[in-house]
Amino acid sequence: MNMKKAISAFLSTALLVGTATAAPIVNKMGKNAFNTQISAGIEQVLGKYTQSAMLNPSVAYYETYAAKTFLPINDVSTVSKSDDSNSVVLTDYISLNAQSANGSALGLRMALAPQESRLEAARTMAESGLIKTGDILISTRPQFANSLQYLALQLLNTHISTAVVVTEGGRKVVYNIDMPMDSDMLGGVAVGFGKSVMDSVHFTEENENLMLQVLRPRLTSAQRANMQVWLEKALKAAQAKTMYPGSISFNTDYNSPTFRDNGDLSFVQDTARLILGQKMKDHDHMQMFCSEFAWVMLSLRDCNPDGSNLKSCVSEFFRPMQMLGTAFSGGKGSDQSLYGMTDGIPMLIGQTGASPQLAMSLIDFALPGVEKEAKGLSNGHKGVAAAMAPLIKQMNGYFKLTLSQNAQQIDGARAQLNPASPRNYSPTGFGVHAAMPNEINGQTVTQKKLDYVVTIKYVPKAKLKDLQSK
Repeated sequence: MNMKKAISAFLSTALLVGTATAAPIVNKMGKNAFNTQISAGIEQVLGKYTQSAMLNPSVAYYETYAAKTFLPINDVSTVSKSDDSNSVVLTDYISLNAQSANGSALGLRMALAPQESRLEAARTMAESGLIKTGDILISTRPQFANSLQYLALQLLNTHISTAVVVTEGGRKVVYNIDMPMDSDMLGGVAVGFGKSVMDSVHFTEENENLMLQVLRPRLTSAQRANMQVWLEKALKAAQAKTMYPGSISFNTDYNSPTFRDNGDLSFVQDTARLILGQKMKDHDHMQMFCSEFAWVMLSLRDCNPDGSNLKSCVSEFFRPMQMLGTAFSGGKGSDQSLYGMTDGIPMLIGQTGASPQLAMSLIDFALPGVEKEAKGLSNGHKGVAAAMAPLIKQMNGYFKLTLSQNAQQIDGARAQLNPASPRNYSPTGFGVHAAMPNEINGQTVTQKKLDYVVTIKYVPKAKLKDLQSK
């Protein structure tokens, strides 16, 4: 090859590398979405986890969202089909149909991604706009359905990550940042420690029993810009191991948050100082669990990332939640305790417009009074489940009581049950926020701070081929 041809070949290759684009998102959602499961092959892709004549056999209804609450994604770029085996497929998934004219189906907007190319999928979801900086990624475990009743009350949610979209080499990519900041969470295979593209051990070891619910915080453009800087700095601190575990270690007691109901948010301020490479002022050492770290980061949304006004800018992202809220006993849309962390099951059932008889059957399906083993559940969750066992036994009866519309009895029961657990910001609390209806009795639900975007499920490329190309 002569010099001119060699230079030409080099430039051509460089141009191709420089203009490389991510695989597309293939949109297979129905025009009348949420009325039907449009892909006949979806069950074979997902596998079967629950068995019930009235429920879709792959995903329990309490692991889904009401279709009326799905965040519109008109700004996401998609194509109708693709021969690229790395493409991500969007499709509708229905778990339970609407039960009245004004009711909503319960289901998921599925993003089926090839598990063999997670880095490329992370680029696709970032460049298309499907995932944005600050989005919350809830790890949910479909195969835990009909196991521990504690897990049903948690809506099968077990962990929270936060998404950070960055531009590297001219291309956008989404990384996850987590607490604990260890190799299980941040030890990405494709890029390296601190740059997990949902490819660390947590996301891959039990892939068959994992879906990621993507929730979007309701942020202004200025708040999102602040979050971009804070999260990028936090990611660098995690990579450099300057925060964890020396100054912040992992809290395995998920029922013991750092938050105390006294207005003290100094732990948020000290976290910000650590991210900025400064010393803490109010704590010698802190412990946090996964969703606590996500809540702390979002509580910095109004703060200049130079750290100049930490004492005045920090504010609760959402009010840490009680177990049970006022929604079923006449609560108003403006009530910041309208829904509690444990209200997910009756809240979802109510949005379908189900009759009281069906609602009771759905409650029994979720809380049958029988416990089965949940293999792979963390010791932290097992500990909370054991500690909360006496309370959990009462939830079936309480949920059925909410159907009575007897406000006095519901309030009395709630007053007895709520003190069993402190206000908290568990993974389920984030999920409940996104699952809240936008309105109640014609009033805007102002408590709601997140919206449901999509559910990511990594599957083998071989199972995606027909969905991608036809």
